[in-house]
Amino acid sequence: MKFNKVVFSTIIVFILSSCSLKYTTPGSDVKISSLADEDVAKILSNKPAAEFPVNIAVARIQAPNYSNNSYNRRESTPDGRFSMILTREPDEEKVISELSKLKGIKQISPFNRLLLPYNYQTIKDLRLAAAKMKAQMLLVYTFDTEFSIDAKNYGPQNVFALGYLKNKEVKVRTTSSVALFDVQTEYLFGLAEATAEKEKKSNIWKENQEVDQLRMDAEKESFSKLAKEIEKMWNDVYLEYNKNK
Repeated sequence: MKFNKVVFSTIIVFILSSCSLKYTTPGSDVKISSLADEDVAKILSNKPAAEFPVNIAVARIQAPNYSNNSYNRRESTPDGRFSMILTREPDEEKVISELSKLKGIKQISPFNRLLLPYNYQTIKDLRLAAAKMKAQMLLVYTFDTEFSIDAKNYGPQNVFALGYLKNKEVKVRTTSSVALFDVQTEYLFGLAEATAEKEKKSNIWKENQEVDQLRMDAEKESFSKLAKEIEKMWNDVYLEYNKNK
């Protein structure tokens, strides 16, 4: 009898702790096009100035005050229009390293915290920082990660209890988007994107990390697919704009 009471109490504590544990969906992406120069006439008149081989500065940006379950540092200022993510996952570093081997690229370098402006609002601010790095091109990318639970969609920064997930199908969909700009003129060389989806159903969700692993897997696969799209885009850019070919 005493043993049964102990078991019962343990089950109750576990259920209550599962319900009290909460998971917060990650912040949103950034619509890169909204950060470009608003003067349409100027955009259309821009011409590329970069000469091959080029140095490329790389920046990952997200919505203002972005955070996820494993990343809580906020790199944006109160008035900024986006967050700069300076802590990269190992797979992101690997992809960037592989891209540096493409023909026509001298070097690819992620942004250095010391070179960033205090308050960044547009692509121009990133271009200025890239210029300090002696880069001729700017590669900007962002992740748009969405959660759905039994077909119900959850937007960025939504909170739900792990107990709520019991016997429910959790699906995570990530679309990675990238844009390649000329640092000097803001000429847009090209755009690319890729999507990946991960799902899991469990009768017990014990930790936030279990849920967050789906996010990380979806983002990793999406970025890996994006790398292939970037390579295709780059080959086209190199063929069209290399004056020394």
